[in-house]
Amino acid sequence: MSAVIKALQASYDEFPYESIPFAQTHPDRLATLGYLFGLVPPRVERCRVLELGCSSGGNLIPMAASLPASEFIGIDLSAVQIDQGAADIATLGLANIRLLPMDLRDIDETFGSFDYIIAHGVYSWVPNDVQEKVLQICARQLTPTGIAYISYNTLPGWRLSAAVRDAMLYHSRQFSDLKTRVEQARAMLNFLAESQQDNTSAYAAMLRKEAEAARRQPDYYLLHDYLEEVNEPLYFHEFMERAKHQGLHYLAEAEFPSMLADDLPPQVQQTLARIAPDQLQREQFLDFLRNRSFRQTLLVHQGAPLTRKLSPKRVFALHIATLAQPLRDVPDESPTAAEEFRSPEGSLLAAKRPLTKAAMMALIEASPAAIGFAELCSLANARLGSTGPVSADDRVALASDLLKGFAARFVELHAAALPCTIEPGARPEASAVVRLQATRGATVTSLRHEAVTLTDDARQLVRLLDGNRTREALAALLSPGEAPATVLDKLQPALNQLARQALLRR
Repeated sequence: MSAVIKALQASYDEFPYESIPFAQTHPDRLATLGYLFGLVPPRVERCRVLELGCSSGGNLIPMAASLPASEFIGIDLSAVQIDQGAADIATLGLANIRLLPMDLRDIDETFGSFDYIIAHGVYSWVPNDVQEKVLQICARQLTPTGIAYISYNTLPGWRLSAAVRDAMLYHSRQFSDLKTRVEQARAMLNFLAESQQDNTSAYAAMLRKEAEAARRQPDYYLLHDYLEEVNEPLYFHEFMERAKHQGLHYLAEAEFPSMLADDLPPQVQQTLARIAPDQLQREQFLDFLRNRSFRQTLLVHQGAPLTRKLSPKRVFALHIATLAQPLRDVPDESPTAAEEFRSPEGSLLAAKRPLTKAAMMALIEASPAAIGFAELCSLANARLGSTGPVSADDRVALASDLLKGFAARFVELHAAALPCTIEPGARPEASAVVRLQATRGATVTSLRHEAVTLTDDARQLVRLLDGNRTREALAALLSPGEAPATVLDKLQPALNQLARQALLRR
């Protein structure tokens, strides 16, 4: 083991990285994008997943819990973090996941093939030979239609972050104790941010923004993302040249809307189409135009059959969800009126087609659960007062609108049905992962694979939702001194809130 790898192992053992879920790495997200671009990806409900740099399993364990027929393997250098994750796996009684303390360079053919390979927060922070090994693993051990996710720091956007990193490294280089190094690095961040308060230059504004963003991060993030010996940003085209050398091909970005140029002026889009007709060229120019600093790239085998023209008919086989809300408190559901919807990011989208508007209202009522396209057509048609089937043309038109909504972050597309429900049921059940996490803190992992923060009362309630207790039993445990009817009146809204946070199982 090289000195650099030994130092990395020691720093993660001493300063473990907080292990959290990353929704963009979930096999469902990867499969959805693969399917939209023409693949027939492995089924999410029965797949094999490898995560490189899994920490203590905060990303992988919730996946394993919600996909019991799938198999998960996580690799990490830090034995301390692996032991933490293994303890959780034992507590949860999961038999479909293993976390292994090892150097990823020791992964060989005996591990078998994987449908999905995840490397989040690894590639830019390891030496070149390890970077090469990450790509080799993807090339050698992905199934024919498997998908790999790799995140990495990109140029040109990371140049200013690198300046902040260099200042922290320069100032803290004299300290060997990790805690002291982080404290001194934080002091440098404070100095950089405060020293530019009265400077109105463009550079000062960018430096102040970078320093302020970095100093809001927790200590473990500063240490591992900024102060490790290796942090190599690179251009997208350089990354893709390395991937191509290993026989890998570009599929998409995990954040699909980032691939689009809709935010650019029309004349810029026209010029971009002329000077960058190739998909990879286009992606690189978009990085220049947006000063992009981070990518989450999906790779497939070079021989994988892809199509770059997205067809609305691909939506027919998917499940749809939304977190959008109607702009008006009382939406006008009459077929002739347009209705505007607000995305979680605050942007607005107008639905003019009656079937599309009705579909959006059906999705909102079911949110955050997902609805299969065929069922959504029926629900939308019923809202319009029709009992007959939706015509082929209307199905395509609705799918086209949903695809546009997906590109604009108004709707979500899913390859598999989500395991959550908005109906608490007679004996409400939260996932075992959520119940375990709620004993430790306020942040838990939803069945949408997202971090959710609970109130103290919600934490108390969710720990009791093992699927065996009626509402009456829950009320007796929650407030034994109160009248049962009073507690039950409070319990139902609390259960509804947990359901809307995707914390209750179907």
